[in-house]
Amino acid sequence: MKILSLLVAVTLLITSCSQENKQVIFTGEIINPTSDMVWLTVNDSTLSTKLDKNNKFIFKVGITEANKYRLDHGGFTYLFLKPGSVLHITLDTKDFDRSITYKGTAQKENEYLKKRLLLKETLEKKRFEIPNMSEKEFESIINNTLGAWEKTLLELKNIDSKEYANFKNAELEEVNKINTIATDYYKSMVNIRPGNDAIDIKVVNINGRDYSLKDFKNKVVCIDVWASWCTACLKEMPYFEKLADKYKNHNIAFIAISVDDTEEVWKKLLKERNVNGLQLWAKGGHQSDFFKDYQLNDLPVYIVIDKNGKIVKSRASRPSERLEEVIIEALNK
Repeated sequence: MKILSLLVAVTLLITSCSQENKQVIFTGEIINPTSDMVWLTVNDSTLSTKLDKNNKFIFKVGITEANKYRLDHGGFTYLFLKPGSVLHITLDTKDFDRSITYKGTAQKENEYLKKRLLLKETLEKKRFEIPNMSEKEFESIINNTLGAWEKTLLELKNIDSKEYANFKNAELEEVNKINTIATDYYKSMVNIRPGNDAIDIKVVNINGRDYSLKDFKNKVVCIDVWASWCTACLKEMPYFEKLADKYKNHNIAFIAISVDDTEEVWKKLLKERNVNGLQLWAKGGHQSDFFKDYQLNDLPVYIVIDKNGKIVKSRASRPSERLEEVIIEALNK
């Protein structure tokens, strides 16, 4: 009986230690908080806690696998946690990703996650420039982002251990997935890169008159591609109109083309906003040849074509940014 009691006690002790080792103590401090709540997603469960008066928080949660877990507050990031982790982070919501610092368990793994997020952001910001890149430039940006991401991942210690297996495999899969998407996107732009002949367009005005690029022969053409559901498009409209007014006496045509799926929606917005300038509609919206030929999946899009019908940029900067520089380049050709 004594032996049985001893075995039970030992078993309970082992179980207790095992459970204790699986508990994660995750603390943090939020600078410039956007609310009083912080969320941590572990597998399929989202946990929440409140910030205290010093904008600090604490999570105590059990996990069984070393992997990345999501933290949300005025933005989101991923944390590497493993059974028994004790981790503290500090972040400023005004510079969310770059401001994060770590203390405690698995600092290298968490620094890796921060770096991969910043690399991913760099590639994301470059997506509008990709169509204008040469093959050499595209390869360079891929190597400097996804290549650096993979290299940093593989440099982590113990990355091949059983503990890291799922984490490593998921990260490599993510790198390969983004690489495929970016490469396919770049290849899809082969016909609308700078220097290519602009693909002709078939659009109509509010009265049903047909327009094509032939109607703007020997002129620089600046196209604003938009849709009524695109908030950024609507915000940029006044800037586009200002540029059109500024260059009204130059050899350039400013045209706005809606890719709304129905004519009624397009006309309704024109009436509500009292939009100026030459307003055209691509019949069929995202099913139109114009939408497909110019790969218009990300709006707004600004296209500049020179007076010889050659593409200057199929993805120019926004009017509120540096579109005017591309216009001047086209006018000076």
